[in-house]
Amino acid sequence: MRWFLIAIVILLEPTASVAVVRVVTTTPTHADLVRKVGGDHVEVECLMRGPENPHNVIPKPSFIIKLRKSDLFVHTGLDAEPWVPVLLKSARKEHLLPGARGYLDLSRGIALKEVPKRGELSRAQGDIHVYGNPHYALDPLNGIRMARTIAEALARVDADHAEVFEANYEAFARRMHQLVGKWLSLLEPHGTVPVATYHRSWSYFMDRFYLEQVAEVEPKPGIAPGPKHLTDCVARMKAHGARIVILTTFSNEKNGRLVAQRAGGKAVILAQEVHAFPEVDSYEELFEYNAQALLAVYQELGI
Repeated sequence: MRWFLIAIVILLEPTASVAVVRVVTTTPTHADLVRKVGGDHVEVECLMRGPENPHNVIPKPSFIIKLRKSDLFVHTGLDAEPWVPVLLKSARKEHLLPGARGYLDLSRGIALKEVPKRGELSRAQGDIHVYGNPHYALDPLNGIRMARTIAEALARVDADHAEVFEANYEAFARRMHQLVGKWLSLLEPHGTVPVATYHRSWSYFMDRFYLEQVAEVEPKPGIAPGPKHLTDCVARMKAHGARIVILTTFSNEKNGRLVAQRAGGKAVILAQEVHAFPEVDSYEELFEYNAQALLAVYQELGI
């Protein structure tokens, strides 16, 4: 009887809440930002791997299982992840559908670049993004805007911890502004540097970090280059004094290095995503890695 009463007392005693907001994100960058804003009040799972091309992810049955257990789904929006609509339809969770409180499109509030004008949309343009360039997370100031959007979404799902989310967001924003100042001070002395890119992934990054794109290794987005285009790309680089080709982890490295070599320069693979490389473990480390990688190339080439 004594043990029975003790058990009753234990069951009736108030316990600390262990409820957290269960979040699923498409990319590791989104996952890192959610953890920074949500802190101990979120449990985050990511669907993509860092080195992957976000446009070409093949959904797995495990993705659907994760979504069905989640309170919030965070994705890039636009048409960056064409595999997402089918995934959401398969999950059959109303709170994760567009317009519902568990659906978070991080492109909201972002000033998008390269939005096609009316009449410009055609398959002849390659894999063009109909809503604009979706690689906006590669401007760290956009990352602050994304964190703001995440804080608002978490507060809708878990109003009890809205003040915590707001405080975490503000701390992150202050830290990022300081770091952006540091990265700009490292790169500014080299002036605006002309470069070629492989894919149109770097528009936001280049505008923030004193880079000017003068050529693309792809003739059109998503289209593999032929010999003539590679020759033309080298010629454009030489005409503008560009000696750097910027690649992502999923670029055709052979073509990128060939163009850079012919232009008398060097190809560099930058981190387009958190976890693109083992040492890029956070959003801040992504930009630190890229700033240092560019500095190393500048020094090697005497820029």
